[in-house]
Amino acid sequence: MQALLLAAGRSKRFWPLPDKNFLRFGEKTLVEIQVEKLQKAGVKKIILVGNKHNLERLEKLFPKLEVLEQKDLDEGMRGAVLTAKKLLTRPTLILSTNDSISAEAMKRVIVAKKCDGAILAQEVKKYFPGGYLKAGKGKIFNIVEKPGEGKEPSNLVNIVCHLFQKPEELVKELEKTHNKEDDGYELALAQLFKKGTFVAVKNPGSWQAVKYPFHVLDLTEKYLAGVKKKISPKAKIAKTAVINGNVIIEAGVKVFDYAVITGNTVIGKNSIVGTHAFVRDSIVGENSVVGGYSEVTRSYLGEGVWLHRNYVGDSVIAGNVSFGAGAVCANLRLDEGEIKSVIREDKINSHKTKWGCAIGEAVRIGVNTSIMPGVLIGGNSLIGSGMLVEKNVENDSFYTKAEKVKVIPNQKNIPPRDSFKI
Repeated sequence: MQALLLAAGRSKRFWPLPDKNFLRFGEKTLVEIQVEKLQKAGVKKIILVGNKHNLERLEKLFPKLEVLEQKDLDEGMRGAVLTAKKLLTRPTLILSTNDSISAEAMKRVIVAKKCDGAILAQEVKKYFPGGYLKAGKGKIFNIVEKPGEGKEPSNLVNIVCHLFQKPEELVKELEKTHNKEDDGYELALAQLFKKGTFVAVKNPGSWQAVKYPFHVLDLTEKYLAGVKKKISPKAKIAKTAVINGNVIIEAGVKVFDYAVITGNTVIGKNSIVGTHAFVRDSIVGENSVVGGYSEVTRSYLGEGVWLHRNYVGDSVIAGNVSFGAGAVCANLRLDEGEIKSVIREDKINSHKTKWGCAIGEAVRIGVNTSIMPGVLIGGNSLIGSGMLVEKNVENDSFYTKAEKVKVIPNQKNIPPRDSFKI
């Protein structure tokens, strides 16, 4: 058994965050975790498909694996599979780093019997904007991409964990589609469903899509649920600091007086948690500073994030981001309803009542700026002081306001302080 792991996508829906493959959870990146699960499921040979933007990093992470380059990213999954077509000569499991599943789920698909292939399926209660399977009498008949809420053919969502006993048949169908849209791969699947017997294997465990920025919060929560308390002897923690719960504090960390770190939390190497700071149920990346009196709650902070008396709640902050004093990430609507984000011109419901913001790499936030719930801020941007950020900010932007300051003579005398009545 071999596996083809697709890691080449540009992840446009994941903007403004960088390549999801390299999101770090503890000592491993997301793509490393996926490879580790495949190996645990018994897969002996793993082929990776990347692109020119991440090929070097993938080759460095996996020097013993075959790493291929997908030239045309407009071809989506179709192009990714065709990149490896010469190697698809034996039963193959095709996966994507867009779906976080267990090794047990992978194994159940691999061992599916009396079929031409198997598709991992997730039973859902709420609408998910993905592909739905039409199945019955022990086989799959069709796949419907993004049918729209209320038009679903079933409650089974397609998870990209697909077994093909004869992957060369998939290659033939893919070569017929000539489709540069997102659904080229799905069109080929639909044809295979008509010709052969493909079965739906219900996911036995949890599934986390990694499609939109707010999905990082779900992934973070699942990861943190499994951490156990571990404090490096090379960390320096003030005697008055409070450490409660399953907290990991790595080497080189400094925790100052009266700081509180609680819940399931990871503080990365060489980071600082300042005086009276509060960190709860969050990941703080390496070389970051949670400055004095700042609060970080249920959030993911990348490497080199600097906070100065800030509130960051239910937010995803990429690396090399700095907050000026008093800047806050609002995470709750006034009516406490579910929060939507505008992603590729569509309003996508996070299905969360608490969802702050996502900020790309290399961003500077000015003092006393407020970022409203669900807002996305592109990388390499400057956000001016005292701003109210209510809409997305594109990459490479300087977000400020042109306002003339009016100065007029003061007509009133200011009394000395001792004349105030108390």
